[in-house]
Amino acid sequence: MTDPFDRQELLEELDGDIEFLAESVEILEEDAPKLLLDIRSAIDAQDAQAAATAAHTLKSMVGNFCASSAYEAALQIETDGKAGDLSGCRTGLTELEHEIERLQAALAEFLQETERAAE
Repeated sequence: MTDPFDRQELLEELDGDIEFLAESVEILEEDAPKLLLDIRSAIDAQDAQAAATAAHTLKSMVGNFCASSAYEAALQIETDGKAGDLSGCRTGLTELEHEIERLQAALAEFLQETERAAE
């Protein structure tokens, strides 16, 4: 299984600013559950546009972490939602939730490793 994010690319994007990374991870931890709930609620309500909008926001957020698997999962929901086709979105949401969990765990581990290395 591939890593949930590209560590080297992320560090390059952030110019090595670990403090900013920590703040960004905190925002992801705060916002991702609500966005996932928004997607689920939109799918339940058969509101394709709302699903697409929430998926787009989450896609942009995980894109900042160079997290290709989570990005692709969110993109698929966004694309399906824009097309008005929610038929595969429940499966896509399960995959997205899994990828977000993997990303958050990997980012937390990465931050711990980075802090230990700085000591």
